[in-house]
Amino acid sequence: MAKLAPPAVDEPAREAQHLIPMHEIALTDAEAGQRLDRYLRKLLRHVPLAAIFRHLRQGDIRVDGRKAEGSLRLLAGMTVRLHLPAADLQVAAATRRLAPAAAIATGDAAGLLPRIVLQDSDLLVVAKPAGLAAQPGSGQSDDLASWLDRQSIGTRTDTFKPAPAHRLDRGTSGLVAIGLSPDGLRGLTAAFRGDAVRKVYLAVVHGVPEPACSTIDAPLWQRPDAGSRGAKMVVDARGKPARTDYEVMTTGRERSLLRLVLHTGRQHQIRAHLQHLGHPIVGDQRYGSPVDLGYSTFLLHAAELAFAHPCTGELVHCVEDPPPLFRQCLDRE
Repeated sequence: MAKLAPPAVDEPAREAQHLIPMHEIALTDAEAGQRLDRYLRKLLRHVPLAAIFRHLRQGDIRVDGRKAEGSLRLLAGMTVRLHLPAADLQVAAATRRLAPAAAIATGDAAGLLPRIVLQDSDLLVVAKPAGLAAQPGSGQSDDLASWLDRQSIGTRTDTFKPAPAHRLDRGTSGLVAIGLSPDGLRGLTAAFRGDAVRKVYLAVVHGVPEPACSTIDAPLWQRPDAGSRGAKMVVDARGKPARTDYEVMTTGRERSLLRLVLHTGRQHQIRAHLQHLGHPIVGDQRYGSPVDLGYSTFLLHAAELAFAHPCTGELVHCVEDPPPLFRQCLDRE
């Protein structure tokens, strides 16, 4: 007796049988200009890159209904269709879920709150208090990036959210520039990397440098053996060029207030240069300050930022006074 063939299963039934959902994303100006593979890596953060390319080859990921190469440049108005296992799409959905908006006055238990200095649709400049970390992972209960996630400001898409364009050490207070839109963040980041931003700092240091106004032009090298407390950056011919101008503004008996202008943006540049000069920042134990001063942070403050607006080209110039501790530290002597 001839065997009966199993009943045919059409394609929609086959998809339903395997429970493979489909999701479509209409792209906007915020995603335009990116390569498809880089967009997918940000969208599907926990999906291996090899799996993403496999999905592209198999046609599980399509752009405007067609198979696409990872090198495709995305345009506003395109539609990305994801025909992926449910677990992968759940990851994508999680990246789109916004943290609940909170009032600007909401902070961590220590009350370390940034203060808004300037804001428009593309950028935000805040005054960060000393003790507030710029990024997660510092072991602190809160950080500037988490604070940003709680605010209902800026552009938020599957692959973009507002973020700082540069970093300040946790112990440094002062001005931080943040991109609120993709164009804003790209432009700010390029300006900081290209040393196209005027950055002025204030620091209280041990002793009084001589001469009272000069330039520290010394390469900085990252020590591989710094450990958790040692100086991370040191002056060394193997390092990258670094230049810092300084000027003595006020003096006490054994301390002085310096105004510093950065011409490069190396990690820990001011801290390492002032240690090299023989006048470490008060309270900066990692870079040569005595350990028994009783300060919870070191006295370095980002006092001034000036740059061309990343979208309009207009000059942006922000100034922020240092915390009262700077004056108190000098008056105390």
